Amino acid sequence: MKTYIEPKVLKGFRDFLPQSESVRRSLTENIENTFRSFGFVPIDTPALEYAEILLGKGGGETEKQIYRFKDNGDRDVALRFDLTVPFARFTALHKGELTFPFKRYHMGKVWRGENTQRGRYREFTQCDFDIIGSDSPAADFEIIFLIYTTFLNLGLNVTIHVNHRGLFNRFLSHIGQSEKSRNLKTIKRSCGRVKREKNT
Repeated sequence: MKTYIEPKVLKGFRDFLPQSESVRRSLTENIENTFRSFGFVPIDTPALEYAEILLGKGGGETEKQIYRFKDNGDRDVALRFDLTVPFARFTALHKGELTFPFKRYHMGKVWRGENTQRGRYREFTQCDFDIIGSDSPAADFEIIFLIYTTFLNLGLNVTIHVNHRGLFNRFLSHIGQSEKSRNLKTIKRSCGRVKREKNT
């Protein structure tokens, strides 16, 4: 006698039916075309990495969220929880094969074993893009312009606000008002004082 297995999806995971998957793929294609028009190239990395690579020397909160297990070869492995750490490993491993500055984008699924809530899943798609090997402000501007152009190409009208204390301090120095600049410790003390005053 055959045993009936109930079809079900793990909590925090989901299926995509043709209509929603078609929309997702159309968005992805639009985004990728924009990235390529800026000279960014695609990469991919394995879903599984050695756990020590993903966690580094100290796991912290990340260790509580990753899907970690021993594979058939008794290796300590884990599913990637973001695309940044695998990119660092990728760069270290392939630096001799890359041309710098290196402009890459990566769209792929990642997994986090965290509490699920509305609009937040344990399996989801992440989109990363970076320029590495350049300390020019032009690279930062290009990233901002890429974000703006991507939104425009998706039919979204956005305004991007940029805030950087270091740049503002340089501006003050340039106009001879550097005594009016405030470092981060001063700002934190001021914020703490305001918070305490509000609580009293």
